[in-house]
Amino acid sequence: MGSNNSYGGEEEINVLITGFGPFKQEYPHNPSWEIASRLPAVLPPLRAKQPSTVKPPYIPRVNLHVHPEPIHVAYKTVRELIPKLWAPNFADSSSSSSSSSSSFAPTTAKSTSEAPLFSEQDAAAAAAAATTNQSSTENEEAAEEEEEETPKKPKYDFAIHIGMAGPQPRWAIERLAHRDGYALRDVDGEFLRDKDNQLRDDWVWKGCPTELRTDLDLDVILKKWRGYAPVEFQSSRGSGEDDASGKQQADGGGKDGGDCGPIKGVGQQQGGGGSRDGSGGEKWYGNDIKGARGDKLVISEDPGRYLCDFIYYSSLAELHKHKAEKKVVFLHVPCEMGKDGEYVRIGQELMLGLVRSVAEWLVDEKKRKGPGLREVMV
Repeated sequence: MGSNNSYGGEEEINVLITGFGPFKQEYPHNPSWEIASRLPAVLPPLRAKQPSTVKPPYIPRVNLHVHPEPIHVAYKTVRELIPKLWAPNFADSSSSSSSSSSSFAPTTAKSTSEAPLFSEQDAAAAAAAATTNQSSTENEEAAEEEEEETPKKPKYDFAIHIGMAGPQPRWAIERLAHRDGYALRDVDGEFLRDKDNQLRDDWVWKGCPTELRTDLDLDVILKKWRGYAPVEFQSSRGSGEDDASGKQQADGGGKDGGDCGPIKGVGQQQGGGGSRDGSGGEKWYGNDIKGARGDKLVISEDPGRYLCDFIYYSSLAELHKHKAEKKVVFLHVPCEMGKDGEYVRIGQELMLGLVRSVAEWLVDEKKRKGPGLREVMV
């Protein structure tokens, strides 16, 4: 596993969490970052009056590693950042191959019983080489001391990227992400322009499929997640509330829907007006939601083909290229903060419940596969 653990005893689970930065003038405070930045460093124990009535299974300590800065809502930023975030998971394999080739350098000098003859120039060169070797050794020792002082980044067992969707009070975990179809400008006014690069051999997603799905079992995780959520999030509230919400958003017209792209509403509406910045027609999501119409915690299969979709695919593709298990999920949160930041507080609680649910699933999978089975990655 990514943490080199067996999910038992004193072993730990490490989780990577990210959130987005400001989105245009409408959202100077992105709720995805407001939620992520307020999470504790360690998953807290369940409260005595937690909504779930079922005794939760044992999980080890879960460390929450929140990326220290909100991610700029731009294609270039995401494309450069994601490989760096996952790099610790693959550092051993790359370093071991390089060290194995350098640690056993062949010795070309032949053994002889005769003492070699040195000239004065040879002696001077040998002295200079000895001084250089001493200096090199001192530098290596200093580097090792500095490396010991700098804590190594952990290997992540799974990741959760957070981004904001439309104003509907619905929290969606995304099952898949797309490689193509990013036709909207980012906050810097830039297009992705990947069509120009797809024929090149050095294209970053060369050989990756057009669609990638998480290896996490979201159907099982969703059930667990609802069990840890506040009562109002655990089951369907009926269709009337969603119908009203859908009508309100349809009346609202071309309002942007955050990091996911054009607003995500209820039902589906195409054409008519386009988005506020003139970047294209609106798309409302709802037909790709799995669950009852009134459910507040749902599974989605359409992240929106904007930066939310893009960062999700970037993570999945990075793991795919390393032939690693794709243990990553994207969480869409409402773009509205709610009265007195109520959605942010709710979001923190829901996020902790989601982390616990994924961690429990990982432990269950480890038990199901058995102790003798080594996992391929993260």
